[in-house]
Amino acid sequence: MWVALVGVGVLGVGGAVLASDDEDGLDGWVREPAGAEVAARVGGDPSRGTVAAELAAAATAAGLTPGAPHPAEQGELADCIADWRGDGPADDGRLAALETALEERGWQVTARRGEPVGAVALKSGSWRLEFTNGGLVDTLSLVATRSGRTCEEAFRRAEATRGPRG
Repeated sequence: MWVALVGVGVLGVGGAVLASDDEDGLDGWVREPAGAEVAARVGGDPSRGTVAAELAAAATAAGLTPGAPHPAEQGELADCIADWRGDGPADDGRLAALETALEERGWQVTARRGEPVGAVALKSGSWRLEFTNGGLVDTLSLVATRSGRTCEEAFRRAEATRGPRG
C-alpha cells in the first residue's frame, strides 16, 4: 500500500522522500549542478501510462529484471503515481545504464543521495522520479510522482485518510 506525505517542500511516497529543488542537503540529498534544462515534451505533460512505460523501457534497456509490481493506485491518486520495481538490487553498471536510459527518455537528474541508501532524483515535466537501490526491501525501486495542485491535494487527502503508516 502506498503512503503519500506532503510537507513543506518534501514529498514521501512508499517510504521514499523526494526533496524539492530548494532543499539542498536535506536528509543527505545533494542537488546536481544546474545544467541545460530538458526541453519541453512534445505533446505536453506525459500521462501516467506514458511515464510507467518510460520507466519499464529504461529498466529493460539497462538490463534490469522486473520484480512483482506494486498494486496499482486507485481513486484520485491513480494519475499521480507511476512506479517500477526490480527483482533485487542492481549493480553499479546497471544503475549507470538506467540513469542514461532515463536521460535519453527526457528525464533530468536533479539530486543524489549517498547514505543511508543511495538514490537519484530526476524530473520530466510535472513528474518527479526517485530511484533507490536496496533499502528495507533490498530491491531497485523507481517511483515517479506528478506535481501540481490536483495531485498535491490528492496526496494530502490520502495522508489524512490513511495516516502516516498507510
